[in-house]
Amino acid sequence: MSMTGISLLSNDHHHSKIDDALLSSSNQSSSNNIDSDDSDKESRQLGPSVLTATTATIRENKQLNKKKAFFNDDNNNHDYDDEKISNEDSSLLNEFQKSNNINNSEHYQSFLTIPNQNNHLLNVSSSNSSMVILQQEQQSINEENQTSKPFKRKVVSFSSMPFEKKVADVCDCLRYMQAGSDLLKVRSYARQFRRFYKLSENLTTISWQPTAKKPSKAIINIDSIKEVRSGKTTDRLRECANQFQSECLFSIIYTNGSDECAELDLVASNPDEANIWTTGLSCLIQQGHNQSSPTDVRTLEDRQQMRDRWLRDAFQLGTPTTIENSLLDEDESIKLLMDYGIAEDKAKVRLQEIQQSKTDNNRRGYFSTEQLVQIFKELSTRPEIYHLLVRYSRNQDFLSLQDLTLFLEAEQGMAKVTKEKCWEIISEFEPSTEAKILGHLGIDGFTSYLLSSECDIYDPNHRTICQDMDQPLNHYFVASSHNTFLLADQLKGPSSIDGFIHALMRGCRCLEIHCYDGLDNNEPLIHNGTLTSKIPFGETIEMINNCAFETSSYPLILCIENNCSLPQQNRLAELLVNVFGDKLYVQNVNERLPSPNQLKGKVLIKSKKLPLDSNVTDYGEITDEDDCYEDHKRRTKKDNAVTQKRRKLSKAFSDLVTLLQSVPFEDFNSSFAKQRCDQLCTFSENAALRLATSNAEDFVSYNKRFLSRIQPGTWRVDSSNLNPQDFFNVGCQFVAMNYQTAGKFMDVYFGRFLSNGSCGYVLKPPYLRYDNNNCNNGAENITRSSSLYSSNIPRILHIKIISALHLPRPEQAEMKVNSVDPYVVVQIFGAPRDCDEIRTKTVYHNWDNPRFDESFEFEIAFPELTLVRFVVLDDESLDYDFIGQYTLPFECIQPGYRHVHLYTIGGELISNAYLFIHIVISSKTLAVKPRRTVSRYRRSLSRRKTRVAAFRPVNYKQIDELFKSIVQPLEVAFELRHNVEQSLIELNVSCGLPEISNVKQCIRKIASRLQKANLMENVKILNKTDIPILEYSGILPELSRQSVAALEEVIARCRTLLENGTVIYKKLTTVQTDLCEFNKDLPKLLDPNNLKTKKITKNIDNFSYDMALLQGQADLLSKAKEDANVTMRQILDAAEATHLLQY
Repeated sequence: MSMTGISLLSNDHHHSKIDDALLSSSNQSSSNNIDSDDSDKESRQLGPSVLTATTATIRENKQLNKKKAFFNDDNNNHDYDDEKISNEDSSLLNEFQKSNNINNSEHYQSFLTIPNQNNHLLNVSSSNSSMVILQQEQQSINEENQTSKPFKRKVVSFSSMPFEKKVADVCDCLRYMQAGSDLLKVRSYARQFRRFYKLSENLTTISWQPTAKKPSKAIINIDSIKEVRSGKTTDRLRECANQFQSECLFSIIYTNGSDECAELDLVASNPDEANIWTTGLSCLIQQGHNQSSPTDVRTLEDRQQMRDRWLRDAFQLGTPTTIENSLLDEDESIKLLMDYGIAEDKAKVRLQEIQQSKTDNNRRGYFSTEQLVQIFKELSTRPEIYHLLVRYSRNQDFLSLQDLTLFLEAEQGMAKVTKEKCWEIISEFEPSTEAKILGHLGIDGFTSYLLSSECDIYDPNHRTICQDMDQPLNHYFVASSHNTFLLADQLKGPSSIDGFIHALMRGCRCLEIHCYDGLDNNEPLIHNGTLTSKIPFGETIEMINNCAFETSSYPLILCIENNCSLPQQNRLAELLVNVFGDKLYVQNVNERLPSPNQLKGKVLIKSKKLPLDSNVTDYGEITDEDDCYEDHKRRTKKDNAVTQKRRKLSKAFSDLVTLLQSVPFEDFNSSFAKQRCDQLCTFSENAALRLATSNAEDFVSYNKRFLSRIQPGTWRVDSSNLNPQDFFNVGCQFVAMNYQTAGKFMDVYFGRFLSNGSCGYVLKPPYLRYDNNNCNNGAENITRSSSLYSSNIPRILHIKIISALHLPRPEQAEMKVNSVDPYVVVQIFGAPRDCDEIRTKTVYHNWDNPRFDESFEFEIAFPELTLVRFVVLDDESLDYDFIGQYTLPFECIQPGYRHVHLYTIGGELISNAYLFIHIVISSKTLAVKPRRTVSRYRRSLSRRKTRVAAFRPVNYKQIDELFKSIVQPLEVAFELRHNVEQSLIELNVSCGLPEISNVKQCIRKIASRLQKANLMENVKILNKTDIPILEYSGILPELSRQSVAALEEVIARCRTLLENGTVIYKKLTTVQTDLCEFNKDLPKLLDPNNLKTKKITKNIDNFSYDMALLQGQADLLSKAKEDANVTMRQILDAAEATHLLQY
């Protein structure tokens, strides 16, 4: 029976150009097909996964071997050597076929997957030599209306189903290892050998073949293995960093016959296989260290005794339905399994499989407790979580109090975790009473904990007000709605009070209302002036008054477009006063806008206002034109000197407009000269986008001082939404959105206001706010550019998409299929240089628990502006591929292992649908990676060192001398920062951990090595006034000695940074103060004759640049000192948790 599968790919994926060099490249020379210590006589390389034994197929596979193929993530299909396969090799092939349940057929089609440089997959059918290009490219997502996606034509190809390994305990891992795996052995970048590795039946050795060595030489004893590492943690694998997926790499560190440390670097066919080997070997190593007798399967099975006892007791609660009172019928079994979280359909399928294998007809339809226990363990155990638990446990299938403490501190970023906190977690999430009493967290409790709100990706500190709410109003982004009364399009859709309720419940704090005269001079009506339906103004504001402060106590803004006649305007004012009463804010301001805290519980009116100097009693006149910038500018050009049309405005209504007077925008220079802080300008989408692109610095400076509102273009008659991030980047406070239209940009908008307790007000980043204490404020040309990039510290975001759980089918798909082929897209929204989008592979026919195991890295230059969006899409859907999404601000992300709750396109929570991810956030490092050559290292260091103090001449002697006086201190500060970061990287390398690991993980690794060697007493860390002091004695093993020495170097360099950095920082602040004194009269000093030549203007610009550079370097040094203190505290906390700390 042939293994066939269907890969359905969408028509809208673009076909890539296959790299000719890749297709024409031949395999490496025969010297690359054997180990360096193998005999030269071995000239053939055995293909351990032979899919057919016919001569014709082997010949075709030999031709395909000319193409640089490695292996498929889903199939173990490999190339062959040119030599004829010997009888010995054929027997090995047959053995491997049996272990993988591969049945040959004359109709079987073998597939090779050739990864090219663009990560596209080339599937080649060996039966007909046809090739189908399957591209995995970024799939574009319809911005607003997902249902408008073009129909996708399916391209069908035949390939095998994905090979999934079910792991419920360590015994499953060992059985896979005993069956053997085809792994790639890495000796260098150009020397890589494919070998068949297997664990011996007695669990004592690992052997591999083919090899020209003696069989006794191609063996590693389990007792000789010191540790197993995952990822790129050795020099050889770092050399091949871009050649393989990091999750597929692992290394075995062992002692050879000369008692020297040796490395066996291997590449698995997929991350799941690598995890199985690392988990199995880690358990064997731990077991060997903890007992004197050889390890056997029975000993390893005892690791699950506590879990088995709990499950037996749980499933014995059912009512037996057989004569012996020991078996349960199918209905009772399904009910019990469902009570413990197993889906009904999965339970039925598994029970049917067991029933079909029974031979005793009398027992058909009945199941024992042991069978139910096994079913539960198979269906509930998630391999990715089990591998994680084993990595932190100490030779058991549970986490002790100490293990849990280390996990919470090293992985989850928690500090000072107490035993009480660990007991609290165990008592809440561990289902076994026995485990609770013993203080153990098993796999079921650990899974429940990772799915709880404590392990949510969203930082709970941001669920409440956590920002300074005493800044002026123009320092905040405000959640704003456009034409809030509409429920559909802008031309003829319905108007409803529900639009206001919906917006207010979603956290909106700025509503837009268009008012027109009512029929027969009755109550004013709200509509869009088109064919949209009409709603009464009075009822609307009464509802707004009732719901105004349910979700937020901060001010509510009503943008009223007043198109009413004079009597109706008076009626508007009367209704507003009667309904809102004392909530209306009617006080005038002079120089500074009030803060959100000062305006709590208040309602503000934004509209046109009569001039302040008008002495009218009933009404006055204003220009009758739209204040939107684009329309106003176009009309003034057209009319030129023609007198503008004017209309009447009621004084009663005008008096209600105080803080937010709507005025037209002319240009930035006019605004800086004449505009008051209580006046607000409205910009159309296109006009604002042009200004944000061509005059970004002026727009940023404008929004630091004044309020701006952006509204969607008039061409968006379908109520689609603009990209709000374009305007947040330049500091626009009010970006109006069509709340009635769900989509990508609405997700981004809700994500922006998810922080700060979802109150609708988010404080802008420091570089987008006006700082009254900044010495640069003395010169306007300096304030526009000096602080935009000065003190921002870039971050590196590492995201590993591990798996998903309980994904639904696309809910709006009209043409559904029987399964879901999910993939995940990670999107970064922020400053233009930070925007990015990347996707995972597609996992076919698995929506319940698909495994992705892919890592991505993003460099974030402006973290405060950045949002991260996770989108799950279906690659098999015919017309609608959206499954779920979640968007949140970068600053709200919690590091560690996290579950991401998925939401529908309309913002509703999808029950039990999650992404399981791992997140690490680090600062952009100055350190040079170890694989660089010494010459490149020195050149790179010298270039960056020069740039930190590259001050431009101002051509004023005293100012230039001040800048020159801090050149050397800045260069020393750079070296101090670089030395600390370089030492941290070297510590990770010596501990055999990935570069993104933190200090706590390194301390745990050091303690683990010392514990295995029974040398815990030889190394102690002392706490002297919050400074760790490392003391060690005796002779340490090589690995332990290297890691302890690296830790000592980290401590020394952190201390040096803290001591010398304080002196340098004082010097920098002193120079900054002196320069600020010059800044007060800078134009007069540089241009006493007021000539305003280009040279003088350039000197002023140079001063602005130098001040920004100085401020930025001072902030970087301050942040480095803060990080050094954090590193010191982490060392002490981790030493205390691992019992290395001595009081």
